Amino acid sequence: MANYGYYLQLHPNTFETVRFIAISPKTEGFGVDEKHKTDKNGVPVWTVSALVKVPGGVQEMESFTLTTPAEIANKIKQIEELTAIRLIGLAGGKWSPLQTDKTSWSFQISGVEVLKAQQ
Repeated sequence: MANYGYYLQLHPNTFETVRFIAISPKTEGFGVDEKHKTDKNGVPVWTVSALVKVPGGVQEMESFTLTTPAEIANKIKQIEELTAIRLIGLAGGKWSPLQTDKTSWSFQISGVEVLKAQQ
């Protein structure tokens, strides 16, 4: 995978709706060498899965990278599945696998906020 190493801030309304699915450790390595990935400062990296919908589009699963201490990740784990959330600090970058002209989006966030139910 050729990652170009930069992310651009995206508009907070990039997604019309975002519904929380799960948060899990982002791992690196395989088998017995697999370990929880951390950033250069030793902060754990997580994958937040959500059901998202772009304006005029259909709902799709998407993953977002979040670097945060385990205490915060454990609080996020308490969010009930399919709860409406807001992605804080949404940024996106494009990457291309080696030996292909296909490009894909990769997303990162700095936090998650539960949206209050509308009355």
